[in-house]
Amino acid sequence: MLAHDLITTKITWSREISRIFHRRCAPCHQKGREAFDLTTYEQARPWAEAIKQEVLERRMPPWGAVKGFGEFRDDEGLTQEEIEIIAGWAEGGAPFGDARLLPDKPDPSPKHDERAKTDRALLVNGQLTLKQDVTIAAIRPGALPKGASLRVLAESPDGRVEPLIWLYNFAPRFARVYYFQVPLHFRAGTVIRMQPAIGGVSLLLHNAETDMLKNTR
Repeated sequence: MLAHDLITTKITWSREISRIFHRRCAPCHQKGREAFDLTTYEQARPWAEAIKQEVLERRMPPWGAVKGFGEFRDDEGLTQEEIEIIAGWAEGGAPFGDARLLPDKPDPSPKHDERAKTDRALLVNGQLTLKQDVTIAAIRPGALPKGASLRVLAESPDGRVEPLIWLYNFAPRFARVYYFQVPLHFRAGTVIRMQPAIGGVSLLLHNAETDMLKNTR
C-alpha cells in the first residue's frame, strides 16, 4: 500500500483479489508465461487502475464470448461479480489485507487439457439446415471482421431455440475453438442460424459422428 492511498474498501488482495487473479489471470500472468507476472501484491498493485479498466471493458482475460449465451467448458471470462470485486478493490485504494489469509501460490505447471474429441467440421455461412442428426463438440469462428458482433443459435424442428455462442466486438485473438460443457445433439431439420449473417463459423463434430454429412444452407 502506498503512503498516500486512502483506503475506502474492505476488499483486500489477501482475501479476495489474489484468489481471483490466481484462478483467472495466473494461467498467462506468471513467471515463465507469455504475459508479465501478476501473482503477488507487489507485482499487481502498481497496475491496479489499469487492471480495473481492462476488466471493466472485458479486454482481460481475453475471451470474446458473452457469458450466459451458450455454456463452455473452457470459459476464461470473468463473472460480473468478479469484475465488480476487482473494480471495487482498485477504486478503494487497492489494500493488501491480512497476510495470513493469502492462498498458496498458483501451480506454474500447465494444466492437462482434456477436451471433447472432434472429427469433422460443418461450415455455417449465414444459415445451415442439418440433413441428419449430429453431435457438436465445439464451435470456431472464422472470417469475421474486427469489431463485429455475432450470435449463433440452433432452431429445432419443434420450435425450441438453443443459444450456441454470442461473440461481441470480435478481435483476431478470439478466433479460437470454444468447447461446449457437454457435446450438443441436434436432430435432422435443425437450423443453425447466424445473426447477422456475416463471416462464418465451423461446428466441430464429436468423434462419434462417422458418416459423411451432406448439408444445405
